[in-house]
Amino acid sequence: MQLDLHCFPLTLCRSMQVVLSEEIFHGIYNMSFKISLVRPALVFKANSILALYAGNSKFAQGLQIYLLSRDHSCLKSEFQLGRGKIKVDCIENLPAVEVKLGEHVFLTVGDYYLTERKSH
Repeated sequence: MQLDLHCFPLTLCRSMQVVLSEEIFHGIYNMSFKISLVRPALVFKANSILALYAGNSKFAQGLQIYLLSRDHSCLKSEFQLGRGKIKVDCIENLPAVEVKLGEHVFLTVGDYYLTERKSH
């Protein structure tokens, strides 16, 4: 018997989460289950980020790496202060860009999934 308690498809969740710890349990009341401790991970709209740099994939990748290296809660606060936008102008050899929450990046896979679901 398997219970799935997901708000969005497991395949989407798995590809966009950072797993901190997992524990698998077998034979408890004739059931097996897994508990995963995950933290929020950014989700990027690759085409939108690529468009920020006129199709330059190295620049787009540099921006993604920079954003992934940032503390999640600080990044969230910056987006709140900037009313859904932040200016990234501190990456060496990359032009400054304005990154928009919900257009270029999502703070969680849940935010991304809900936005995509509403647009279809």
